[in-house]
Amino acid sequence: MTQPRKIAIHRDYLLIDDKPFFSFGGDFNFARTPARHWRDRLLKMKAAGMNTVTFYITWGFHEPEPARFDWDGDKNLAGFLDLIHAEGLYAIVRHGPFVHGEWRNGGLPDWLIQKLGLSRVRSNDPEYLALSRKWYEEQMKITVPRLITRSGPILMVMLENELGSAGSKGNDVPRGSANPEENARHVLYYYDIAKEHGVDVPILDINYWPGKEEKIKDLVDTSGGYVVSCFNAEREIWPVNQERWAKHTRPCITIETGSSMFVRFFDLPPYKNTTSYQGPMVEPAYVEALSYGDLAEGASGINYYMVTDGQHGDAPDGGTNTEGMMPPRDVNFQSPITAVGTPRESYRWLKRLGWMLRSFEQEMLASKPNYQWATARSHGKAHPGGEQGGDLFEGYHRQEQTTDLTLAHVRKVDAAGRCTAGLNLSETNFLFLRNTKVHGSHWLRDIRVETNPSGIPCETHREYPARIQMALPPQRNKIMPFYVRIQPRTFLEYSTAELLDRRAFGRNATQLMLYADANETFETVIVAERACNIRTFGECLPLWETPHTVALLGRPGATLQISVLELDQPVRVAHLERELAGNVWDIESPDGPVVGISNLCLLDGGRIAQAQQSDFYLWMLTPREPRIEGIDGTYRADFGLYEAGGTLPLPQKTIAWTKRREGARFIWEADVTPELLAETRDVVLRAHYQGACARAYLSGKLISDHYFGRFLMWEIGLRDWLTCRGRLRLEFEDTLEAALQIIPIVEKPLKIEWT
Repeated sequence: MTQPRKIAIHRDYLLIDDKPFFSFGGDFNFARTPARHWRDRLLKMKAAGMNTVTFYITWGFHEPEPARFDWDGDKNLAGFLDLIHAEGLYAIVRHGPFVHGEWRNGGLPDWLIQKLGLSRVRSNDPEYLALSRKWYEEQMKITVPRLITRSGPILMVMLENELGSAGSKGNDVPRGSANPEENARHVLYYYDIAKEHGVDVPILDINYWPGKEEKIKDLVDTSGGYVVSCFNAEREIWPVNQERWAKHTRPCITIETGSSMFVRFFDLPPYKNTTSYQGPMVEPAYVEALSYGDLAEGASGINYYMVTDGQHGDAPDGGTNTEGMMPPRDVNFQSPITAVGTPRESYRWLKRLGWMLRSFEQEMLASKPNYQWATARSHGKAHPGGEQGGDLFEGYHRQEQTTDLTLAHVRKVDAAGRCTAGLNLSETNFLFLRNTKVHGSHWLRDIRVETNPSGIPCETHREYPARIQMALPPQRNKIMPFYVRIQPRTFLEYSTAELLDRRAFGRNATQLMLYADANETFETVIVAERACNIRTFGECLPLWETPHTVALLGRPGATLQISVLELDQPVRVAHLERELAGNVWDIESPDGPVVGISNLCLLDGGRIAQAQQSDFYLWMLTPREPRIEGIDGTYRADFGLYEAGGTLPLPQKTIAWTKRREGARFIWEADVTPELLAETRDVVLRAHYQGACARAYLSGKLISDHYFGRFLMWEIGLRDWLTCRGRLRLEFEDTLEAALQIIPIVEKPLKIEWT
């Protein structure tokens, strides 16, 4: 049993046991994933550098009939919280009673709506308040003993949800009262219940009511935002709010930074307020830009909605428990982790940010927004040669004198700084650069960053970078680091590459990892206590400027570049290509966690390997040689680099389909048995098609549906449905062609011996 811990609210951040804490996580609604998969999803969140799990407790899910509470099996809230705690993660619990969360009636039980009607719920009606009090008391029997102050994982709680701003679309549950004072009384009713039951952790409040700052003393500010949504026309990436930090009085931890969005399934044919086909497509760059904006505004926590997709369960009336505007079965939010547990591309950007925040948490929290410290301008033309009229070689032999010296093409780059106002050069600063727009962006070439002493006593007027031309391609964002401590007497002065990780390596060395685009020339400048020998692996070029300052220049390419500064306490600087940086994993070793880089999912400290394709690659940065059962690799002791790759023997799976057409519908059918799942964690059908929507049935029961057409791959997991012989039927609507792969997901123990 762990000891009770202290949690306190500093003006700028939370403190856990007097140490500043950055909450990085997001929504995993356990009610939409079978309990046997909970640990898998939590391990994948943890592997992405996340430390916090947010989730709703849904009233209608746990009290399907009056006074009959169900906390067993897939509804085991206590077991879910204990599993979060066992994995070393924290929780933010969203109590409701109204949760929205795309649940039918916003999560309120059907029997409650039938009893009271829509007009009396989410109000101060005495009978509604009495019933919701009983619901709160049942929850708190489970949650209060699991608060962080009682040795549990719960950091914060949230009461009600979006009262005064949002109801349940499709079921017409009201938004609350039109009188803000009534809404205030409603939220304070639940606050009083929480206090009566011993809730002594901070309160997140996302409701709209007056006076909350005075009436909830343990309040933490929260926010969120969705660039693209189903509720209005697509927005543009909004600018950084440069006034928020000056006015803040408490930390801001986002609870719904929009990492995903669902499709409104009743909008067929495609609706007009989005540029995409059927539902708004959430590109990873959008969410990255939102996250960098949160950080630039001083956020001390970012939590996404959502991180994991799932599936709606069945409702008592034979339908599903989703609200009316959602597809009946799949909760497909385009989340970083799919409903079947496979990582999407967005999982890789989530991991790049998560690892950086995990390694540089204290530096990020010590820094504060400083919008005067740095500016960035693009001095290159977005389309060089465009004025030639389309032929880049036109006028190649002309010797005309150019007299046009205008700088009309110079553009200001969307940039904002976050700085530490210290007196020595190893106080960390971050510059957030964004070149993402919902409706497209252009190349930003030859970017020059100008810094000044504003609020930073150690700084002088400088221009960066010194040797290369830095660029941001379209839809690319970057966090540029300055003055980052690596170890005593050694620090990173600046880099055009982005920070990924910092950790001890062996007995007395430190390893710093950065990443850049594969074709991007990076410039990383290190200040050391003295000049020293530098050994390099790859094509990184070290250039000593002074006896204390060395610049590392190179391009990441398809492998790693390692530079070892042979100081008394050696420093290893590893540069990775951006895609590889999204495939990093922690692997437990006798020397502590080392970094693995692989297209395999290496979970639970490298003890579990998941594969969905035969060809694999694996690097490990380790001070001692590993030997992996069933894998042949080579080890470079001089660079602490293990490399392996090859082909894994995955089981071959086939399904004998019959295909036919029924008008505009393309039908695939086959008989399947549980033997199809042998030797796998799951068998996933991965479909691509051109039509509006598709559905999958097993023996007549809907097991999956999809409304994103050709814009988002459809995955159908069979493990949770195929328990006996049945008839599998896929229906593709308005479809001429469809292609399908059968993907066996294999999970095996990774057995490593260390020499």
